[in-house]
Amino acid sequence: MSDYLLVLISATLINHLCLQQQPISWLRVHVLGLACALSVALAMIGAHLLRWLVLDPWQLHDLSLFLLLPWLALLAYGVPSALARLRADWPVADLPAVLLSNVAVLGLALEETSAGTAWLATLSKGLLAGVGLWLALALFADLRQRSAHADIPVALRGLPVELLGAGIMALAFSGFNGLFAQ
Repeated sequence: MSDYLLVLISATLINHLCLQQQPISWLRVHVLGLACALSVALAMIGAHLLRWLVLDPWQLHDLSLFLLLPWLALLAYGVPSALARLRADWPVADLPAVLLSNVAVLGLALEETSAGTAWLATLSKGLLAGVGLWLALALFADLRQRSAHADIPVALRGLPVELLGAGIMALAFSGFNGLFAQ
């Protein structure tokens, strides 16, 4: 469980550092969160299908990374274009670059190809990971907005206070470790 939290926090920091615009609009944060959640859920389903249709029958488990990368690239460009068709006023201009650099999607999809899980477990894991990433991204955006208006020492402004926030969030999330034991 702690590995999932580290991937979640690192992916959120990468996504958040890609959004260096000031001020960060809530619409942009939530559109990015929705795009990440959809990408994670669809990547998990695609990884499950890839394992079931290609990797297991043909014994190509060593090529799972090379077979997943085109699917994830397609998702990185397909999800923002689908969101743009859904709502034309949403800011999805540079979302494909952020989604391509999202390591959480690749890590979870690679784990799915190596584990033998059921459809419902795959779908729930993908949806919960996407919603968790969305929540962490919104929390980091709120932390950045609050720290911009707070009286913080100059040495701690910017990335240092975000890393402190990531550490505190990791401690808080590690309280869930072992909560859902198998």
